[in-house]
Amino acid sequence: MVTSSGSEPTALPVSPESGWRFTFAHVLNVLSMCAALLLIVSISLEAFSGKVFVEGTVYERIQLWVCLYFLLDFFLLMLLAPKKMRFLLRHFLLVLLSIPYLSLIQLFSLSFSAEVLYVLKFLPIMRGGAALVVLVKMVVANKITGLFVAYLVSFFSVVYFQTLIFFVFENGVNPLVKTYYDALWWASMTVTTVGSNIVPETTLGKVCTALLATCGMTIFPIFTVYITSLVQRMNQSR
Repeated sequence: MVTSSGSEPTALPVSPESGWRFTFAHVLNVLSMCAALLLIVSISLEAFSGKVFVEGTVYERIQLWVCLYFLLDFFLLMLLAPKKMRFLLRHFLLVLLSIPYLSLIQLFSLSFSAEVLYVLKFLPIMRGGAALVVLVKMVVANKITGLFVAYLVSFFSVVYFQTLIFFVFENGVNPLVKTYYDALWWASMTVTTVGSNIVPETTLGKVCTALLATCGMTIFPIFTVYITSLVQRMNQSR
């Protein structure tokens, strides 16, 4: 799961004491998360069924409406923000993630490679992931625990999406990637930086390997810091 570079995700634009505004923002984030889950289910079914590059898939049919909702969601959150221009500038990346690129490409008959088209499918899911991170921070009282859970959700989301991309493009090309479980083995060995016997053969597979290894080196130290902080708090409470 992802946040905008150099800024926080779509943070709650009002304080918890704002009553109905807080509740309304909470509902919007829940709906955004549900929309993202719908996209995740559909893109997963595509990968497992082998119908990724077939026209008229379920994902293509629903992604336009989900993206339109994300744009509406962002507009409503901006209306709740006390400083609307500041909110827009800080979270403009989320607008870019909400654009229905696949529909625009079809509308204007643009030509892109299969790799580019498939990666574009994950952009609306990333937008929903930002809503999930905000929702976690809203329901978890402890800031450190909320941040840890948000990182944990983002970590497993990134790993899962990387396995889907790796499986889609390596399956049928790489003799060592015959099932999705092979992609899971590759991901588990790569993210822990142990190293896998599965060597990617496609360009996108190589990119996924590099990104996943970097993700592992970045996220695992956060787990160590959180556990250390948790142990220190337990010792202080005694």
